This record gives sequence, structure tokens and C-alpha cells, in this order.
Amino acid sequence: MKMKLGQHRQLAPALDAVNKPAGGTVKKLQTNIDEELHRRFKTACFLQGREMKDVLTELIEGWLPENEPR
Repeated sequence: MKMKLGQHRQLAPALDAVNKPAGGTVKKLQTNIDEELHRRFKTACFLQGREMKDVLTELIEGWLPENEPR
């Protein structure tokens, strides 16, 4: 199910945070993914000597320019 803009109870604080400078507080992000996908991702990160959080941050930063509100 896809959420529509404004349906998330914490949307306003998230949008307000967009205007704040980067490099501030670190936030924890939790999600559930398929066990096999997790294993593959963890293995690929390990083999490249990279932290999973760093790869996820890179992926999110690449996704945002095309998907965040303008």
C-alpha cells in the first residue's frame, strides 16, 4: 500500500528537517526485509569492506533527488 503525501503522522517534522543543515543528529532507521535479501546485502557489503549503513545512506542519497518534494 502506497502512502499519500500528508498521511504519515510525522511528515511535518520530517519536511521541516529538510531545511536544517546536514551533519547533525544521527537517526536510527529500522525496517523489515526478506531474509535472503538481507543475507545477500550483508555479504556484498562485507566482501567490499563497507558498512551496511554507509551503503544504505548512499542509496538513499541517490534516490532522493528524483523523489523528494520540490
